[in-house]
Amino acid sequence: MNVLIRKNNRGFTLIEILISIFILSVGVVGILLAFPLGVQVESDAKMRTCASKLAQEKIEEAMSFPYEDINSSLEDYETIPKFQSYKRETNVDYYDPDSSLSTTTNLGVKMIEVKVFWNSSLASIEKNINFKTLIHE
Repeated sequence: MNVLIRKNNRGFTLIEILISIFILSVGVVGILLAFPLGVQVESDAKMRTCASKLAQEKIEEAMSFPYEDINSSLEDYETIPKFQSYKRETNVDYYDPDSSLSTTTNLGVKMIEVKVFWNSSLASIEKNINFKTLIHE
């Protein structure tokens, strides 16, 4: 007796299903790994924006003092109210506008440089931002 065996090609084999599950899971894992990185980038951007505001605030504060009273200062971590995760360093030097260099002689112009430091959430490194401005007598 000859028995005809029909092949039914309408379904998927076990190997095809396993390969498709593997490819799908690799894609899903890749997408899920991107979310924490996005949160860290957002956090770092917020900290950079806050540091910029702290630097600008310090420059405006220094400019509100009389010329003779503008001096260098250091505010270490945990000493700035409401911003304990930042450090602010203010350097004030006499400035020569003709040579565009710092000088020890008072020529009537001071350069105020404010550096704000913070620890990055992306890496375990200290980041900083610098603002500079000139003020005259």
